[in-house]
Amino acid sequence: MTHRTRRDAESGTPSEAAGAVEAVKETSFITAVIRAMENDRPDAYLSDPYAALLSTPRSRRMADEALAAGGTTGSVIVRARFGDLALGRGIAEGITQVVCLAAGSDTRAWRLGLPPATRFFEIDLPGQLEAKEALLAPVEDRLACHRVSLGADLRSDAWPEHLRAAGHDRAERTVWIVEGLLPYVRIEQFTRLIAHVRERSAPGSTLLIDAPHTEFYDDPANERFLAFMESRGSAFRLGLDDLGGFLGRHGWQAEAYTLRQLSAGACAGFPPPPARLCPPHDHHWVARARLA
Repeated sequence: MTHRTRRDAESGTPSEAAGAVEAVKETSFITAVIRAMENDRPDAYLSDPYAALLSTPRSRRMADEALAAGGTTGSVIVRARFGDLALGRGIAEGITQVVCLAAGSDTRAWRLGLPPATRFFEIDLPGQLEAKEALLAPVEDRLACHRVSLGADLRSDAWPEHLRAAGHDRAERTVWIVEGLLPYVRIEQFTRLIAHVRERSAPGSTLLIDAPHTEFYDDPANERFLAFMESRGSAFRLGLDDLGGFLGRHGWQAEAYTLRQLSAGACAGFPPPPARLCPPHDHHWVARARLA
């Protein structure tokens, strides 16, 4: 397996590193704008009625800039639908513990009508989840499950202990959700993250994860978007040529698909996304994996 790592923003000065963290936090709300746009379409592939509450004037302006620079919406929408269905399968199998890493603007705890017995842990950078909670206050009553919010940097090795202290039981099966994080980390950080996830997973746990394909960085159609993301301090760094193989070598039985493969109906039981969400230059993986 090969991977691609771009310049690491953490190698700059402390102020530059802090700016990069803020830029990545802002990017989470760009994805909320994209989900809100999709929800409003008559032919919507994803239903997320609460994403509009997270679409502030600032995040809409940033989304407009990203899309004008050549950004696409497909990976955001397809991974969300893929994750919804896989999470639903896990809940149907009796899993009552969910951990959403880099939860950002994720609204699943509100919009999926999860059973009250479900414990839904969300982890993201300090301040990120508080901002989301404030914007989602008008639909607070839609939160039927037991949600636990934790502020932590997933690039560190401290977050698993915070999760344990918050009540996560490693002896019980877990559905893990890792969406939109991997473009911003180095391969070493990703490897440690997956090791921590496996260490806290009981057999039968599920992992839902997405990542850019290495081809994303080689496609000339993406040069302007990559330059835009780097200019705003949220540079894409990591790409994988075989996400399923990577997960397999770390103990997971994985099914990984590119957007193009999903559009062609390669994943049984998953509604093929329309071509508009799978343009040729959006080289992106989504995967679901199980711990035997």
